[in-house]
This record gives sequence, structure tokens and C-alpha cells, in this order.
Amino acid sequence: MARAVRTASQLDTGLLLACGALAAVALVMPRWMQDSVATAIRRTVLAPMVNLQQKAEVMRMTIVTRDSVQQIVGAAVGATLSAPELSEENAQLRKLIGLGARMQHGFISAEVLRTGTLDRDFTLTVSAGSNAGVELFAPIVTADGLVGKVVTVDPTFSTAISWAHPDFAVSAMSVDGAAFGIVKPHLGTGAQRWLLELNGVPFRAPLKVGTDIVSSGLGGTYPRGIPIGTVIGELQTTEKWVRTYMLKPAVLPNTPGPVLILIPSRAAKDMNGVWTNIASSDSAARSIVMSGDSMAKKAALAEIAARRAVDSVTVDSLRGDSLARLGLPRNTPLPTPDTTKKPLPRDTTKRPRPDSIIGKPKPTTGPPPPSEDAMSEHSWR
Repeated sequence: MARAVRTASQLDTGLLLACGALAAVALVMPRWMQDSVATAIRRTVLAPMVNLQQKAEVMRMTIVTRDSVQQIVGAAVGATLSAPELSEENAQLRKLIGLGARMQHGFISAEVLRTGTLDRDFTLTVSAGSNAGVELFAPIVTADGLVGKVVTVDPTFSTAISWAHPDFAVSAMSVDGAAFGIVKPHLGTGAQRWLLELNGVPFRAPLKVGTDIVSSGLGGTYPRGIPIGTVIGELQTTEKWVRTYMLKPAVLPNTPGPVLILIPSRAAKDMNGVWTNIASSDSAARSIVMSGDSMAKKAALAEIAARRAVDSVTVDSLRGDSLARLGLPRNTPLPTPDTTKKPLPRDTTKRPRPDSIIGKPKPTTGPPPPSEDAMSEHSWR
């Protein structure tokens, strides 16, 4: 046993010395020879170990990559589901589909490719042109209301101006049709640049805050009933015979997305009932007013009936007391006045007041009365 151990230790020592000698030889070899020897050893003696190492490395990288991919996919899905932009865009698409279903015909769907140009602000580039049927001055709308109108048409795209453009103007009115005017951009500074003005409203037609303003259909470009904005206050001007109101726009011009371009056959018709939010709010307000009026009428009728009941009770009690004093039964019917007899004619001749004839001689038309001498002579005879 001791001999076998001694032989193994001698073999290990020999291998160690051989490896040291080979290492010394490798150090003194030229560079090109070292690379050739290393390559030969890897391809022959160390080939199984090299293959095993490569497989282990590939497996490790696969596991790490798979975990990373799963983490990235999970983060992407979470970001997609929680992205406010995508949620808002999906909501706009759903509302636009509903708007198209209510219109049923007469529109071209398009996408706003870019807002603004290099030389002019407040302009839009739309992904539809004359090949799709777009014409000049065609109104552009979304599910929220009016965006603008087309000003130039190319075969594959069009250029439009939004309501914030200085050249924009539209004839407008309140939802109930009580006030009319012209809507133009406010052209203020800062945040007020994104507001609208309703000009030319008659002074006798005041508008309350929160009143919805829609297109009136006058002028031939914009059909009646497209939402434009909401009244947020009155603007003080030097003109005292008309009013000017500030409006909050229904659609912000810096929110590009899917839009609908109306063709002339559809633009010539009213849009009443297409935007259900405006119609429903108006009908709700009318129903509230009508219900309030009906309740007031019922209360007034009830009050009149109560007064009549009290008056009838009072008259009956007084009538019974009067009949009892005369010695008649309480249920004796009273004589009704004869309304068939005509009243006597009224003497309309003017008579002098008594105080006006006191101290004045009474006028006579016959001979003058005899004197005292004549009276005495007549009595002597």
C-alpha cells in the first residue's frame, strides 16, 4: 500500500516537472508559435472541456436573456395599459366612431399629421385630399365639436386652419336660439390666446355662464348645430348696444388625432341631434323648466281652490245667519236679481250748482212786474 502511494506521488511529481518544463519552453517560444501550440491543444486535448464550457455559457445566457425579456415585456405591457395618451386616443376613437354612426353619411375620416407649418401658426395638415373627395372650405370636426376648415387641397393631403387662426370666423348662436353672433379667436396674450370671442350679440339677449354655443348654419360653410364653445364670462367693450362674450373652446387645436371632414352634401344639412351631449343638456334644461312651471301652476291652482272653498263657507254662514234673523229657514233660496231689465238712462244734462244762483236775479221772459203805484191805484178802483 505504501509502495502504491509512493509511486503515485512520484508520478505526480513527474507530471509537475513536465508541466513546468513545457511552461518554460512556452515562455521562450515566439508569439506565433505559442498561438499555434495553444490552438492545437484546444482542438485535441482540451476539445471536450471547451465544448462543455461553451454549452454552459450558452445555457446561462439563455436563462439571463429570457428573464430580461420577460421583465421588458411586462414593463411594456404595464406602460401600454397605463399610458394616458393611448387611453385618451382610444376614447377619442370610440367617440368618433359614435359620431360617424350618428351622421351615417357625408363625411371623410382622416388623421391630423402635423399641427402648424413653418410660415403660419394654427394650421393643420390632414391626411386626405382631393382623391378622397375633400373640397375647399370643408368643415373639420371631431367628437367634441368644430376644429376648423380646409383652405388648400392636394391629391393626397389638405391644409386647414383651426379656430385659433386669425382669419377664422363662424356664425354662431346659443343652443336655444335666443342669441346670435360671430365667433372669432380672442387674439389675447398668454393663456387667453386659446379662448374665443362671441361678438355682436344683441344687448337685449344676455347669456349666462355655461351656455353652450353652436354654429348657426348662416353663411353656407358650417352646418347648423356644431358645438363651438361654452360661455365663461362677458367681455367689457366700448360698444353699448351689443355684447361680447368669452368662450371656452370645445376642441383644443393642439390635440391632433382622428377627425372627420364634411363633404358639401352633408355640410348643407343641420347637425341637430348629432352631438348628443349638447342636445341632451338642452332637453334636460327644458324638462327642468317645464317641470318647475307645472309645479308652480299646480300650486297656484290649489291656492285658488282653497280660497274659493273659504269664501263659499263664509258666504253660506252669513246667509244662514241673515235668514235666521228674519225668521226664515237657513235653506231658503234667495231671490236672484233680474238681469234682463235694462237700466234707466242716465241724465247727462248739466245743471247749475245751487251756490252759483244765490244772490242773482231769476231771468224772466214775460212782461216786467207792475210797480207799487200801479198796484195801489188798481186796489182803489
